[in-house]
Amino acid sequence: MKLVKLTALSSLFFVFVFSISSCEKDSEKKKITDFSKTGIALTGAQETPAVSSAATGSLDVFYTRETRILTYKVQWSSLADSVSGMHIHGVAPAGFAAGILQNIVGTASISIYPNKTSGKFTYAKSGSLSGTVLIDGVLFKEESLLNGLYYLNIHNATYPGGEIRAQITFN
Repeated sequence: MKLVKLTALSSLFFVFVFSISSCEKDSEKKKITDFSKTGIALTGAQETPAVSSAATGSLDVFYTRETRILTYKVQWSSLADSVSGMHIHGVAPAGFAAGILQNIVGTASISIYPNKTSGKFTYAKSGSLSGTVLIDGVLFKEESLLNGLYYLNIHNATYPGGEIRAQITFN
């Protein structure tokens, strides 16, 4: 009879220990699904090659794995000239240049320009803009995004290669 009680008690103890360890494993399995960072500075020093500019900017980014949507808000001020282009480039770490992956302001997105002068569409020397990008796994890859290999920069006639730039990072 004592042997039966010991076995039942052992079974209860095993169930208790197993339930605790499975809770720990479940919490370990939880992954971060949302990433955000505000106030990423856009500066001329981050351009490749670096430029000497009084312009400044700020970039806020939010990414959620569930929807695979990167949301951004960019603000800029004191550019040397009106914005002629704004793009997300990649893949490249800070200090390196890469090709355009997403045209935010430029000939492919004329409908978002707020004014038209002399047949050209322009954005002012100061302003803000927000939008979204699908991290589709083909053109934009989540691993590259989370490793900070994309950047946003703003171009104008004075600085056709870009006046200010910021890496899109979450750390």
